[in-house]
Amino acid sequence: MAGVIGATGGKFALVGVALVLHGRIDGNDVRMAIMPGSPASAITPDLADRVRARSNRPDVAIHLRAESFRARISAVEASPAGDAQVRIGQDILADNAIEFDFVHHQALPLSASEARSLERRSRPISVHRDPGGIFSVTLEQDGKAPVHAQLDLALAAGVVTPMPAIGTTIKVGGVDLPRVDVRAGAQPVVGLYAFKHLRVIFDFGHDRIWVRQ
Repeated sequence: MAGVIGATGGKFALVGVALVLHGRIDGNDVRMAIMPGSPASAITPDLADRVRARSNRPDVAIHLRAESFRARISAVEASPAGDAQVRIGQDILADNAIEFDFVHHQALPLSASEARSLERRSRPISVHRDPGGIFSVTLEQDGKAPVHAQLDLALAAGVVTPMPAIGTTIKVGGVDLPRVDVRAGAQPVVGLYAFKHLRVIFDFGHDRIWVRQ
């Protein structure tokens, strides 16, 4: 399905684990939800019909701010993400660099050269992906030896750890994460909110997360 999606200014609201933007697709006002924790993107049946009526292309042209890129959205779902008509997941983020400025709530699509430039000024977090598609990262707390933690970007939390959280400093993949909310849990998990005070590129295509303050 083909069309043009436009987001007004790239400003998003963080709603749970969705980065929600008001935008347009082929002149239709829509709500888009960018969900780094969702493996696949999706579109509503009504919107899919309207897009197909204008073009037989198998992909859509997504426009955010001054950048645009084409991507395939194969899944059609009655409710892709709450009341959003479009969900953008890891499949699209793997091929298209978008920097998320969580402090100022801005989503900034990047050209290939812009992405390379930002990566040189960012710190990389290596992400391990097991055969079942589960992500994990190393987690250090208060200078203790690193442990493996699940990376769950569909979790509306910072860091879950079985260790006490008093006076906690956190490193993920060897990178200091500032002002992370830490809560007790049976197993170590790093959630989406661990990155709430950073600028982040979720580079799923290369199993990296690039972060800068």
